[in-house]
Amino acid sequence: MFKYFWELVFILVGLLILLFNNIYLASEFPFIVPILNVVGGLIAVIPPTLVFYARYKKRKEIEEQFIVFIRDLNDAINTGMTLPLALRYISKKDYLALSPYINDLAAQVDWGIPFEKSLKIFAKKNPSITIKRAINTIIETYKVGGKISDTLLAIGKSLITIDRIKKERSTSVKTQVVTSYMIYFIFIFILVVLQVFLIPSLNIKPSGVTGIAEVTVPSSELYSTSFVNFIIIQGLFAGLVTGKMSEGSIIAGFKHCILLIAIGYSIFSISLQFQFSLI
Repeated sequence: MFKYFWELVFILVGLLILLFNNIYLASEFPFIVPILNVVGGLIAVIPPTLVFYARYKKRKEIEEQFIVFIRDLNDAINTGMTLPLALRYISKKDYLALSPYINDLAAQVDWGIPFEKSLKIFAKKNPSITIKRAINTIIETYKVGGKISDTLLAIGKSLITIDRIKKERSTSVKTQVVTSYMIYFIFIFILVVLQVFLIPSLNIKPSGVTGIAEVTVPSSELYSTSFVNFIIIQGLFAGLVTGKMSEGSIIAGFKHCILLIAIGYSIFSISLQFQFSLI
């Protein structure tokens, strides 16, 4: 609960701004409603997203540095060092976000904690699923008395291959990411044309009596509200899909969601102000 305290605070503040804006200010100051909606939405979404994305980037950095750690540990063992000595030696190097975990592992082995137990603690503290699987492989090899250096070499090669595949995927889908953005903005353009030019030309008025029977006709405000909902939904799912394609993570897609929804909503709000100025 306390781990996500500030994220919850920002979400609550953003939601309060949205509620106050749409309940109390909508009727008195309609021109300021779109601006406060954007501000409230950004406050509710951007800070938590930045925190989650920072954790995601940290996990990626840990995975990249773990490959270097495995290689260095294997090289140190191959030079004739014992495992505790090799860990003590490589723990002096800088592995960025992975360094605290390596220092803890080396300290535990120095204190006489069994290597298998130290590795389990290392895997439990580490947020990366890939590293947890690699550690489990090392533990199983250590249990059956296999050669650690051979296992480390095989794990290092497999991690390098996985990392290369991820980077190749990220490079290959850049065109698809651009296409996804273009499709979204074309969608926004169509909604703007409908709202500013087509719907007013139909002379749509609120519900009333036409001819003999009473017919309920949707108002222009109902269409604009529906279009805003379309923009948010389309931006949300387009952003999530874009993040999943480009970086293999839905969390990475939140930055695309924020960008798409903020730009799309801003463009549509400006078009509404332009429509009101024409009336």
